Amino acid sequence: MRHRINKLTQLNTWAKKKEVFVKILLSNLVKNGKITTTPKRAKVLKAEADAFFSKLVKTYTRYSDENDAKRECINIVKAEIFGEEEGKKVINTLLPKYLQDKPKSYVASYKMWFRKWDAAEQIMLKLL
Repeated sequence: MRHRINKLTQLNTWAKKKEVFVKILLSNLVKNGKITTTPKRAKVLKAEADAFFSKLVKTYTRYSDENDAKRECINIVKAEIFGEEEGKKVINTLLPKYLQDKPKSYVASYKMWFRKWDAAEQIMLKLL
C-alpha cells in the first residue's frame, strides 16, 4: 500500500537527505542560469524553484519598508541557497526582475537529447 507516499517526488540519490540534494541543484541553477538533468529531478527542482521564488516575492511585497523586506528575503535565501555569490545574485538581480514582471512560473523546462552512455532523457531547466 502507498499510504500517502508520492513516488514522483522521491529521488534516488547518494545524498543523505533529499532536501540537501535539491538545495545543491537549486544553487547550481541560480549560479549558472540553467541546468541539464533527468526528468524526475527536473520535476522536483522546478517545483522547488517556483515555490522558493514565489515565497521571496510574497515576502518582499508583504512589508512596506524596503529594508525590512530585504532583510527577511536575505534570511530566506540563506536558508535555501548554498554560496554567497548565488545569494547576492538572487537578491540583487533576480528578485527585482521578478518583482517587476510577476511571472506565473520562474523556471522554464525544455526537452533535450538523450545521454550517450545510458540513453537517459535530458531536460534543461532555465531561469526566466
